[in-house]
Amino acid sequence: MTNLDIRDFTRQELAGTLISLGEKGSRIDKVFNCLYRKGAESFDAMAGVQEDFKAKLAARYSLTPAPKIEKLVSKLDGTIKLLFTFPDGAKAESVVLFNKKTVSACISSQSGCACGCVFCATGGLGLKRDLRPHEILAQYAACRREAGRQLDSLLFMGMGEPFMNWANVRKSVLLLSDNKGYNFPQTRITVSTVGIVPVIRELAESRLEIRLAVSLITADEKHRAELTPMSKKYSLREVIGGARYYTDRTKRMVFFEYILFDGVNDSAEDAKKLLALIKDVPCKVNLIMYNPVPGGTFTPGRFEKGKEFQTILVEAGIRTHMRREKGTDIAAACGQLAAGGTGDAANKAGN
Repeated sequence: MTNLDIRDFTRQELAGTLISLGEKGSRIDKVFNCLYRKGAESFDAMAGVQEDFKAKLAARYSLTPAPKIEKLVSKLDGTIKLLFTFPDGAKAESVVLFNKKTVSACISSQSGCACGCVFCATGGLGLKRDLRPHEILAQYAACRREAGRQLDSLLFMGMGEPFMNWANVRKSVLLLSDNKGYNFPQTRITVSTVGIVPVIRELAESRLEIRLAVSLITADEKHRAELTPMSKKYSLREVIGGARYYTDRTKRMVFFEYILFDGVNDSAEDAKKLLALIKDVPCKVNLIMYNPVPGGTFTPGRFEKGKEFQTILVEAGIRTHMRREKGTDIAAACGQLAAGGTGDAANKAGN
């Protein structure tokens, strides 16, 4: 049986293992420095770690080879999409987004997705498998390299439903924010869910400081069931109840994501339905124009109607933002990630 990757364990877990072996738990700090600050890809490459200690670690753990990475660059706005192929053939995608003053990265939590949202390219793939913490961390590291600087924010909004792989996502958050590792602030991490209510409540009760985004998609229960099969398990009322519980416990606002489909959920009446659902929840609404995917039957909402929709919410006191989608020419926008995508082959570069 192959040893588990050492990067799948928190510093506290590894320290506990060392103590059980008669070692000092503090020795693991140097290992973390090698892994996350210096990027060591083998035990031999851990500079400053004693040889007998390396051997002890190598006997218990492994360091999985780095994934193969292919790159696409948008000619429209410079957005970068990275396709990761892991040693077992599983694939996932990440996106680096450049704004005027900030850089953010959108990373995946699963290879594929089991939610089956009919408007989403990832949903059409089905679930291949969950990603392990070290595979999530590999995406972060690659995105930071492509950004050429520290990232300002990190979004679990790529392939997969993070709350259906919560154990691994949670551990990756702890590793990312460890001050002996990447030291990335939890307050700059946002995790998006279609509405897995038990995990929303678990997050609310945890000590994690990450931000929560809930993809409502639409405020009509019937339409949501047609668009998102997962809503048959967790109703809109339950999802909103979970979001309210999160804001009550954490004193942090929740982000609601609403996708605008032309003629489906973009009318003034739809805006009022959404308002009735969320009016007593501390929140910000992100309006997202539907991004077409191959074989899709929906049409993106029209900008003019979107602005009218936004005005209704804003006048009622709801902070609302019309999100500008990026990377559409390389299938890097919301809902378009499909472990391969499309784009100009001339922009491809293997790592």
